[in-house]
Amino acid sequence: MSTTAGTPPDPGNGRPPPERAPRRGLRDRTLGRVLLLALVLLAALLATRTCASQDTEISQDEAVEIAVGFVGFEPCDAPICVQVRYLQQGIPVRGYWLVGLAESVDENGEPLGAESVLVDAKTGEATRP
Repeated sequence: MSTTAGTPPDPGNGRPPPERAPRRGLRDRTLGRVLLLALVLLAALLATRTCASQDTEISQDEAVEIAVGFVGFEPCDAPICVQVRYLQQGIPVRGYWLVGLAESVDENGEPLGAESVLVDAKTGEATRP
């Protein structure tokens, strides 16, 4: 004798076997969530490596030379008189050297006659920020 579902009855109690619980999707399991998180982190790492690449043709020293020619004075010999930072601006990202130059330093060690210059890291074009 068979049940209405077309399956043979369970030998002990005459009822059909219980239905199997549906399988959980991969995103609902712990392993799936860990894999998804790893995939997102890998994508973020690749994006930061490709979008934030420092493809410069002008070196830091060349940027200082360009900035000195642009402002028209020679900075003093103290380390605080020449400050250089690499900046990335815009979409798509473009690199610039921000060069800060000072003519001299006062008795407290503060720079005097300071000028800032933005030097395009690809072309070497200098502008005031």
